[in-house]
Amino acid sequence: MIILAVDDKQINNKVIELDIEEYMDRKNFSEYTFMEVGSGEEAIKATKQFHPTIIFLDIMMPNISGLDVLKILRADEELIQPKIIMVTALNDEKIREEAKELGADDYIAKPFDNKEIFATLDKFINLADVPEDDDFLDFDEEDDFFDFDEEDDEEDDSIGIQKHMMDDFNKSHKKVPAEEFLKDYEVLDYMIDELDDIEEDVYEHIDTLYSENLQESIESIIFTISEYSHFLNTFLEFQELSTSLNLLSRILEKSDFTHTDERKRTLIAEFIKSMLNDLVKWKNHVFVDKDAQDVFYLNASLLNSCIQLEDILKDI
Repeated sequence: MIILAVDDKQINNKVIELDIEEYMDRKNFSEYTFMEVGSGEEAIKATKQFHPTIIFLDIMMPNISGLDVLKILRADEELIQPKIIMVTALNDEKIREEAKELGADDYIAKPFDNKEIFATLDKFINLADVPEDDDFLDFDEEDDFFDFDEEDDEEDDSIGIQKHMMDDFNKSHKKVPAEEFLKDYEVLDYMIDELDDIEEDVYEHIDTLYSENLQESIESIIFTISEYSHFLNTFLEFQELSTSLNLLSRILEKSDFTHTDERKRTLIAEFIKSMLNDLVKWKNHVFVDKDAQDVFYLNASLLNSCIQLEDILKDI
């Protein structure tokens, strides 16, 4: 069985991969292959060559959109038709209807909820019917059309993706003041109120991070990070950063802090404290006081914290 993820942002494919891996571990099933591609053209080629069972297909991609890919695949009468799940950050009923009319089997929204991924896999994959061997996997290990960038081969993990995002940010960053940024958005008061409620507990969380009961505190931290991830996802310019936080919350969730030594526990607490402080200050300066001279400064500080924190979590 092959599962294919299609998104021009590699970090989104990484989140799906981690969720699929967790799902398969829970089901005690290892007879599957995960593949990822970064464009509509590669998606069409991969589907015709490898016949995936299920495809997670992003809608918003350059050149050939996910809807165009869907249309092309469904029109191919010789193709073994996969289950196609459309993925997008757009909450647009018209797009949902168009995708359904073109033959999409389902539709999920970013940032991904792993429970939604699990439910999708339950719905479309019957593990009892999967053949024990993968004779249909006829690809050569040297095939690289589904690689995003040959230079990234040595960093095929979340940290490598984060560093790539940091490089992109440093190259393209330009200062945009809060008032100019908010002209394109109508931020609803209830969104800010919800974050205010969460922030009341933030510093209580931070205090507990330094204790030996880090494992007991981490659930609240994950919730807070996830809520900020959802808030960031509201804005096109921050959707990639939203996914980065989402990925970090997945890694935190899978980590076992029971036997973490004091030094490492302190490092983890420091980075989480820094991230939560950055998120609180950023929200206030951009959406409450509206005095931020550069709304994108958050990218650099959070990505840097993510990179270093994930590096520490790798050894837990």
